[in-house]
Order: sequence, then C-alpha cells, then structure tokens
Amino acid sequence: MQLESPYFLLLLPLLVLWWKILHSPKEHAIFSQEILEKLLVEKKSASQQPKLFLAALILMVIALARPTLHVNKEAAIQMHVTSTLAIAIDISNSMLARDIYPSRLDFSKVAVQKIFEKLDGFKFALLAFSNDGYLVAPLSEDRASLNFLLKHLSTETLSSEGSSIPSAILSAQKIFVPLKEGNKELLIITDGADGDKIEEAIALANDEQIHVYLLLVGTTQGAVIYRAKDKGEALKDQKGNIVITKRADSMKELALKTGGAYVTTSGDLSEIPWLSEQIALKASKQSVQKEQPYEAIELFYYFLGMALMLLFFAFHALHVKRLMPLIMLLLGTSPAHSGILDWWEIEQAKNAYEKGSYDKSVRLYENVKAAKQSDASAYNLANALYKAKQYEQALHLYEGIQEETLQRQVLHNQGNSLTQLGRIDDAIKVYEKALSIEEDEDTRYNLEYLKQQKDQKSQEQNQSEESPQHEQQEPQKENHNNEKNKDKISPKPMDEQEAKKWERALMQKEPVTKPVILYKSNKMENNNAIAW
Repeated sequence: MQLESPYFLLLLPLLVLWWKILHSPKEHAIFSQEILEKLLVEKKSASQQPKLFLAALILMVIALARPTLHVNKEAAIQMHVTSTLAIAIDISNSMLARDIYPSRLDFSKVAVQKIFEKLDGFKFALLAFSNDGYLVAPLSEDRASLNFLLKHLSTETLSSEGSSIPSAILSAQKIFVPLKEGNKELLIITDGADGDKIEEAIALANDEQIHVYLLLVGTTQGAVIYRAKDKGEALKDQKGNIVITKRADSMKELALKTGGAYVTTSGDLSEIPWLSEQIALKASKQSVQKEQPYEAIELFYYFLGMALMLLFFAFHALHVKRLMPLIMLLLGTSPAHSGILDWWEIEQAKNAYEKGSYDKSVRLYENVKAAKQSDASAYNLANALYKAKQYEQALHLYEGIQEETLQRQVLHNQGNSLTQLGRIDDAIKVYEKALSIEEDEDTRYNLEYLKQQKDQKSQEQNQSEESPQHEQQEPQKENHNNEKNKDKISPKPMDEQEAKKWERALMQKEPVTKPVILYKSNKMENNNAIAW
C-alpha cells in the first residue's frame, strides 16, 4: 500500500496531544461537568466514547493521506515488442473526387483508423504528400493524437499541387533514418497519381530497402473534382475541359516489385484486415524497454467509511453492544452485489474491454448489470457483447434501454448490430432516427455508406434481370418511375430554430492540421495542363 499525500500524517501528533488532554487530571479545567455529561451520553460507555472518537479521527487522517494499492508495480519495467509503419496519404486535388463517399480523402482517413485498430504493437508515422512530402506526425504509439491530426488533415492547408509517389518515398526515408536494422514498411494511400513515375518510385524504394504497400482508392470510371475555393465548380484544365481523375491500377507494380502488397477499393473496407495482416507478417519487430504503468486503486473511502461508523457509535445514545445485532441483521439481509465493492468489478470489466478481452468483459458486465439493473450497465454490457460478436444479444439489450441521454449512442450501436446481422433496411431506419436526435459524423458516414451499398446492389440486380423479353416492359417502368417522382414530397424549409442550430455549428471553428515540409520536389512546368 502507498500513500499519495503522506504529509497529512503530520496531524497525528495533534491527535495524541488531544488524547492526553482528555485523560489528564485537569480535564475538568477544560470541560465543565455539565458539558462532559452531555458528551458522554451513558456512564457505562463514557470510557469508550473518547477512544472511538480518537480512532475515527485517526482513520480520517489516514483517508486524507490517500492510501492506494499499486497493481503490477513489481513489473514496472518490461520488454516491449514494437514494429514501425509509415503511412503516406495523398492529399492532392484528385483525392477530393467523390466517386467514393464522402470523398477519396475522407474515405482514406477512415481506412487509416481501421489500420490503427488492426495493428497492435506498432509505432506509426503519419505523412502527407502531393508534389512535395510533408510530416503530419512523427513515430508514435499515441493513437488518440494520430487520429486527431488525421481527422483535421485537409488539402486546403497546402499550396503545392500535383501528386508524386517518389516524394512520398523520399519523405518516408527521412523517417526511417533512426532505424538502422530491419525492414522498412511504408503504406501509401492514393488514387494512383495517374500512374506517373512508377519506375522511378520502384528504384527509390528498392535502394532504400523499403517495402511499399498500396491502398488504391477510387473507381476506374473516374469522377470530376470539386474544390471548396472554386465555389462548387468542377476543376478544369487550361483548355477549359473538365478534369476527370481515375484510379490508376498500374501502380500495383510498385507494391509487387518492392516486396509489399496492394489493395484496390471503390468504397469497401473489407480488404483492410487482409492488408493489415500482410504488413504485420513482414514488419520487423524490435524489443525495447518500456515502463509498465501500474494501476493505482484508491482505498481512502474504506478508512472514511469506518471513521463515520465509529463516530456514529461514539455519539449515539445506545451502547455499541446493543447495536451489534441490528448491524449484523442489516449486513445479512442486504444483497452482496449492492455493496461498496461494485466499483471494483466495473473497473475490471472496463479494463478487460479496453485490452480487447471482450469475453471476460461480458462476464464481468453481466454481474454488474445483475447488481445495478440500470440502463447504463445494460449499455456497457451490450457494447461488450457487440465487440465479442454476439450481435443478437447486443441488439436485444440496446432495444431495451430507455435512458434519454443515451438514446443517440444506443441507436448508433443498434444500427451497427443490425448491419452486422445483414438487416440493412432496419439499420438505415435506426441510423436516421439517431441523426434526428443529434447530428453525428460517424452515424452519418455509416448511413450514407449503407445507402450507397444498397443502391449498388439494386443496380446490379436490375442489370442482371434485363433481357430482350423485358424490353417491352421498360417504357412502362419508366413511366411508373416518372409518375412516382411527381408525387415525391419536396423537403421542408429549415425552421428558425434549426437555422440557429446550424449557425452555431458553423461558428465553431475546427482546428486544422498543418503538416511540416519534409521533401521539396522540383516543380514541373507544364503549359498545357493543370496539376491535380
């Protein structure tokens, strides 16, 4: 046991002095007989009351000193195995294309967050590149800081245009300088930079012994580019033609010839675990010493509780022995799970959840729910069940939670459970209900993603059903759709209260990540085109 504020123990000599004054022959000079009779309620217990009062004060002083129990303090230093991965994100104008919802760049941010979750024991460096290379975050294991910088990364913060894969590799090389041994792993997330300078990038990566992994985002059909500073107009080249940027799958040669792996995606995150697994298999592991933070368990309320009980006995009119049967009766009839030790089980369940031991967390949260019978305990148990992939049980619990302050989070998680169970239509309705309570970025993303997937499936189904024998029915379908569109209700105008809400939201200025230049490339002059 450790004392976090041991200086409060200096009060103990004062208590000893107080005790001596009470037991001195001159006590009547300090307290009159009338006051002593009031303080000492019963003559039989008069000798016990000062002792109880003194013991209570000593316990209070110990509580002020904050006794704690340090778990795992003996293993304060341990060997920690870690790997390194640099992630370079293309932030050129072409990443603003919206052929992937909500854009290629925003989708890439979500993909990086998934990679953070999948790769345990990794240090990450976050880079950004266009025609130049930039440092967003140096090597770090702080996922929260990395996610914050990633979230606020924007193309608006950079003046450089174009997209150069060699810039990304040269920037990563500077990050890898302290790593003298082992493989160097670089993940580049891009739409392909139009497949430019592939051979140069391969030569650079092989010279620096860098394994390049690629996440190629976008569609092969391509999309136009809309920039905020262009006021909603599509980007055009110098000849006035609208620029259409396509995913360049030819970039896969960079990954294949440098010992890496690649994934192409048009809005699907299902291949991210496989890519993460390939990175983990080839990444070098280094053993380093790391301080293991111990867990400090507070014990002061035990001492404070005992002090209050002694004070009760010291000033109560009944003798302590007479109260003991009543105390034992209360202790025997009160349920064991409603004691002061509930916090311990909640803390253990929370720690198990954070460490990924979801089955253990479920067992502990089940005990807490049985004890508390509250919506908060049911919510925690449902989250643990969801993480343990017990989606039906999690959904059942979410549906029974009535607490108003939790409704938005409950509906979001309920939608996730329905999605995992394949009930897409129900999930869409639940996400929409959650957004009607409060706007949330993650909920909005999930909703739009499901709608996009649903539209794609329906289009594929319609195409598969098309045949010559149905050609005569097509005009009828078209007329039916037109008639349906006529009955479509136009959106309601925004009322005053909602307008004020949006005005307040717009006034809250978001922080912006400002990358630091790592590599400055030679600017390419091209009189007939605009770099994007």
